[in-house]
Amino acid sequence: MSGIGGWLGGGAAIIVAGLCFLLMRYTHHLPGMTHPWLHRLAIVGMYCAGVVLAVTTAGAWLIRLGRTAGGLVGGTAPGSGIGWALVTLGALFLAAALVVALIWMPNPLFAYVAVITPLVLALSPGGFAHHVYDVTANPAQSIVSQVATWAGG
Repeated sequence: MSGIGGWLGGGAAIIVAGLCFLLMRYTHHLPGMTHPWLHRLAIVGMYCAGVVLAVTTAGAWLIRLGRTAGGLVGGTAPGSGIGWALVTLGALFLAAALVVALIWMPNPLFAYVAVITPLVLALSPGGFAHHVYDVTANPAQSIVSQVATWAGG
């Protein structure tokens, strides 16, 4: 693979993110009682797409760029300094926001937050935030590959 395909992997994450975007765009055509569940499905789908994007070449480049920036803000070793504390707090805040959105407040706008959350979780140097990413990475990749295969990708 070369070019964009090499940077973004096989495109499965793009297919799933596109399907979730279409779901969010046309949910209003479906019965109102299904909207909260469809919004939850879009949030989970976008999170899964974000996990798959985090393990591509582009995601690795963004993580490396974030780690460099975190080291410049404060602390030379990963996990030390104010920059890494801010990354960890941001990762925990994003993860908590997604949990709240899934349980109590399923809003389709949280799906856009769900795409970037895995990148921030992967960027966190360790601890609980990084373990959340580790635990969700394999199931999310499996879901994305199955959905992309189903959609013809």
